Amino acid sequence: MVYKSMQGTKDGRDRSQYPRFEIPIQMRPTEILGKESRIKNISMGGVRIFGTKKVDVGTTLKIDFALPGSEWIIAKVQVVWAKERPSQPILKYDFGCRFIEVDSESQKILLEHLAMISSLKIEV
Repeated sequence: MVYKSMQGTKDGRDRSQYPRFEIPIQMRPTEILGKESRIKNISMGGVRIFGTKKVDVGTTLKIDFALPGSEWIIAKVQVVWAKERPSQPILKYDFGCRFIEVDSESQKILLEHLAMISSLKIEV
């Protein structure tokens, strides 16, 4: 399997201090983000989420997600940026969220999984 590394932005700036990966991630629906919300990419620092409902910058959320082959991870995240995706009929909002609370066992799962992905062939 080839994973896509999400380094940099369209203007060439990289806002994240950690490499981001676009991998298949299950996410339990949340009322705040909308039932159709999904994780777009992930890093050790946080996640990018597409949602159906508008959420303000600074909002703290609890999310549950599972990486391929892993158990559910429960994390508290804070929205650090948000923008509207007017061309998208369902997932209208795009959020950058940083992890603010992840238990030590979940941190270990996340670190091991992302380290494993980093050692695989990565498509840039």
